[in-house]
Amino acid sequence: MGVFAKHGDEATTGTRHVGYPEGSWRKEFDLYVVRKGDTLFGIARQVYGDGNSWHRIQQANPIVLKDPDILHAGLVLRIPKGDGPPLA
Repeated sequence: MGVFAKHGDEATTGTRHVGYPEGSWRKEFDLYVVRKGDTLFGIARQVYGDGNSWHRIQQANPIVLKDPDILHAGLVLRIPKGDGPPLA
């Protein structure tokens, strides 16, 4: 499985991320680095506990995931946080 990306500038004070503006996309998404053999179903199962939620990941990455069956190792995906419905 891939790994969640870590950034050196994610130091926190309290609950606020230092280095990211208020309303930053980081509040809504995590980053995931694809590894060889990963699938959207498998990533969704790992992140959400339900592989059938893979559409949420696809919808959050429309430019890099034109074909959901093709994932390249090293690709960085935005992973929507929370239990929300699929993105519109």
